[in-house]
Amino acid sequence: MPADPSLSSSPAPAQQRGVSLPDLLVALGVTSLGAALLLGSFQIPFGINAVVGPRVFPLIVGGGLTALGALLTLGVLRGDRAEPAAEEDADPDAPVNLAAPGVILGGFLLGALLLPSLGFVLGTAIMYVSVAFALGERRWGLLLGVALGLAVLTYEVFTRGLGLTLPPGVLRGVL
Repeated sequence: MPADPSLSSSPAPAQQRGVSLPDLLVALGVTSLGAALLLGSFQIPFGINAVVGPRVFPLIVGGGLTALGALLTLGVLRGDRAEPAAEEDADPDAPVNLAAPGVILGGFLLGALLLPSLGFVLGTAIMYVSVAFALGERRWGLLLGVALGLAVLTYEVFTRGLGLTLPPGVLRGVL
């Protein structure tokens, strides 16, 4: 009867130890985000009901994120590492291409910077265009049409549906 290979006494592959900088940065980022949300939620005034008010959900999410980040940080400092991607086409040795995230970040920063002067619709449309362009869309007519349509729809839902005040900017009187 052949021996069961799972019962062999050969040692398991050695696991890498030490602190992984990318994993540590993610863990500290989660911790920081949770702490910022937790601290920011204390700035929310109490509602009518002091037990369950507008700050309850942000406190729960902030506390949860902070606790999760602390556990992740502790694990990373103990030598734990994130498991590599299991997809067939994932190449852990491939160089990182930051062009698409850079375009998205640039579009969001530009849209946020111009939002007060251009207005919500055009500022948000810039953000939508940057995401679609970063994901490979090059049909400019379709890209601009969908971005503007979606931005107008978002503006209408927030202003008329939810009663929020958003800056109309250069489209004042048109919307």
